[in-house]
Amino acid sequence: MARSNATRRPRAVPESVIPKNVLAKEIASILEDQNLTQTEAAYIMRDAPSQISLVVTGKLRGFSTERLLRMLARLGRDIDIVIRPAKGKSGKVSVVRK
Repeated sequence: MARSNATRRPRAVPESVIPKNVLAKEIASILEDQNLTQTEAAYIMRDAPSQISLVVTGKLRGFSTERLLRMLARLGRDIDIVIRPAKGKSGKVSVVRK
């Protein structure tokens, strides 16, 4: 017997492995440290000022992790992704700011 649409569970949206809010906070921090306006930052990051505003205010729906990483790179940050054997059975993901 087929299940009706009303009884189906909504699909879970997979969460990014790298937390987008951490990347957005770093972008906001860089803008503040360099005294950049959102318009100046938009020019550097090759994006619209309205998009920078969304990132700075933490409204990240529609932003991929890859796009945020690209923004950080355009702001002069090196990003390293290191894969190594886990110490236990299961690995972990961490974001480290240096």
